[in-house]
Amino acid sequence: PHSLAKARKRLVAMTALVAMMSAVPAVAAPSTNATVNLIQLLIKNKVITRQAGEALLAQAEAEAAEARAALAREAPTGTAAAEAAGAGAVVAAAELPAPAAGAIRVPYIPETMKARIKDDIKKEVLAQAEAEGWAKAGQVPAWLKGLTLYGDMRFRNESIFYSNGNTNELIDFAAFNQLGAVDINANTNPTGFPLLNTRTDRPSRFRIRARLGLKAELSSDALIAFRLATGDDRSPISTNQVLGGGFEKKDIWVDQAYLRLTPTPWLTASFGRFGNPFRQGSGLFDTAELIFDNDLNFDGVAVTAKADQWLPENTRLALTAGAFPLQFTDQEFPTNGLDKAGDGASKWLFSAQLRGGMTFGDGDFSIDATAAYHSFKGVQGQLSAPCALFNGNTQCSTDQYQPVFLRKGNTLFFLRDILPDPASPNNFAQPQVLGLSLDYDVLELSATVSAPISDSIGLQVTGEYIRNLSFKRSDVCRYDPKGLPINNITVADPVAGAAPGTPAANFYTNPCTPDANGRIARFDGGNQGYLIRGVIGTPEPRKFGEWNVELSYRYIESDATLDSLSDSDFHRGGTNAKGYTIAGTLGLSRNLTMGARWLSANAISGPPLAIDVLQVDLVAGF
Repeated sequence: PHSLAKARKRLVAMTALVAMMSAVPAVAAPSTNATVNLIQLLIKNKVITRQAGEALLAQAEAEAAEARAALAREAPTGTAAAEAAGAGAVVAAAELPAPAAGAIRVPYIPETMKARIKDDIKKEVLAQAEAEGWAKAGQVPAWLKGLTLYGDMRFRNESIFYSNGNTNELIDFAAFNQLGAVDINANTNPTGFPLLNTRTDRPSRFRIRARLGLKAELSSDALIAFRLATGDDRSPISTNQVLGGGFEKKDIWVDQAYLRLTPTPWLTASFGRFGNPFRQGSGLFDTAELIFDNDLNFDGVAVTAKADQWLPENTRLALTAGAFPLQFTDQEFPTNGLDKAGDGASKWLFSAQLRGGMTFGDGDFSIDATAAYHSFKGVQGQLSAPCALFNGNTQCSTDQYQPVFLRKGNTLFFLRDILPDPASPNNFAQPQVLGLSLDYDVLELSATVSAPISDSIGLQVTGEYIRNLSFKRSDVCRYDPKGLPINNITVADPVAGAAPGTPAANFYTNPCTPDANGRIARFDGGNQGYLIRGVIGTPEPRKFGEWNVELSYRYIESDATLDSLSDSDFHRGGTNAKGYTIAGTLGLSRNLTMGARWLSANAISGPPLAIDVLQVDLVAGF
C-alpha cells in the first residue's frame, strides 16, 4: 500500500539522518556544509517545517556560542585553545563560500539537539506504523506471536515374514466390505472371496509418515489446531505411505482439526478431530494401547477435569469423558426407498477414564494408574428382513450395520437374509455384507511404575488389562439357524475324526446345532486381553546418546475390543493374537533418532497364522 511505502521511506530517511548526525563532530570547527545539507534534507522531505528549521538553527547558533564561551573560560588566557574558541568559528566561516540563495547555514549542532531530532523522528515514524497496522514498537504482532508450527517425518524400512505353516485360505474380511457386497455362491461367483496373504514374505518395503501441524492461540483460554498427514488410504489407524508406484505423488489427509477451550486451569474441552484423549504420558505411559492404535485420532467432543490443585503435592487426579461418532446413518438410505432409515444404525463411542498418580521423593519414583470404560453403541450387526435381490434391488434393510472398517479377529456374520430367486431357487446369486456378531463395552485397567536406575537411566513397567463386559456367547446364535458366525468356529467332536480346535470347513458349519454328520461345532472366541511392558533408558530419546530398550508381551482374544481400532502393526492389525515385541531407540542428534522393532505374533484360536514384523525407523521432528 502507498501509506506503507511512504512510512518505510520515512524510516529510511530517519536511518540516514541518524548516521549523518553521528558523523557531525561536537567541536568548535564542525563540517558546516554537511550540517546545512542535513537541515535542507529535513525541510525538503517535510520532516520539519521551514519555520521549525529556522528556529532550530537559531537555537543551535546560541548553543554553539555558549559552547565556545565555555571553552574559552576553561582554557588559559592567551593560549591557542582560547584564541581558537574566540575566533575559530569566524575563521571557519570566512573560509567557506557564501551560502546559496535561500540556504541556511548552521555552524554547530550540539549533542542535545542531535538526540532530540533522532527521538522526534523515531516517534513520528513509529506512530504512523502503529496507526497503519504494519508494525508496533517493541513487540511482534499478537497474531504471529500465538502461532506454533510443528511436525515430524519418519522413514521406515519394514519387512513382514509369514510362517510356512500358516493356512492360505483366510478370508480378507477388511476387503470384503470395502469391495461392496460379495456373492458367496460359488456357482454364480467362480472367482471366490478376497483372501489374505499368509505365506509370502514382504521384505524391505520403504514407507514414510509425514505430519505437519499448526496451532494458533486465540487467547489464553482458546486455541485452534490443524494437522496434515500422509496415508495409503482412509484407514483410521495408520498414516504410513508405501513408497514406489512409479514415483506417483502421495496423498495428504486432514489428520487433525480441532478447537480447544481452557476456561480454567483445571478444565479443558476439545471439539473436532484431535489426538487420543485417553493416552497419557510422553511415549511410555500410554494407556488403552490394546484398544486404540497409537496413530488413532478421535472425532467428537472430549472434556478433561483435573483436581491436582486441591490435592497434596505430587498427587495427580483427573477425569476425561467424551462422545465420539463412529458412523452416521446415511440420510438417503435406502437409495430407492420412499421411507428413509432413521438414526438407529448410527454408531457411537462413549468413553470415560479416571486416572491418578503419585510421585515420591525427589520426583524420580512414581506410580500412575487408570480405570476406563469404553462403550461402543450401535456396532452390533442386525439380521435384515427377508430381502429380495433377484428383482434388481441392491440393498437390504440392515446394510448400514456393516462396519466402515474391519481388520481381522472379531466374530462376524452375514447381515442379509436373502430370498431365493423364484426363477432359480437352487442356484441364485447371494451378494452379502458383513456385520459384528457381538456387542462391545470394554473395561480397561492399567498401571505404570517408574523408578530411577541412575542419573540418566530409568525403568518403567506397565501393565494393561481389558475385558469386553457385553460379551455373550448366546449372541452368536441369536438368529439361529440364520445369521450364524462365519469365523472363530472350530469342530469339537474327535470321534468324527476331527481333533478339538480344528477349524470349521466352511461357512455353513452351525456352532449352535449338530451338522448333518452329527458333529458338534463350537464357537471359539474370547473377551479378554492383557499387555506387560518393561522399558529401560530415557523415556523419549531426543538428544545424542540417549537411548532405551523395550520388551513386551501381549495377549488379546477375538472379541476383547474392536479389531478395527487396535494396533495396526502387531500381527498386522486386529485381535485374536498373542506374542512379544523387542524394540530399541537411539538418539543421533537433537530431535533425530533411529529405532528398530521386532514384533512376533501368532493367532490364539482358529487356523494357524504366525506373522513376524521387522521395522527400522529414522525419525526427525520439530
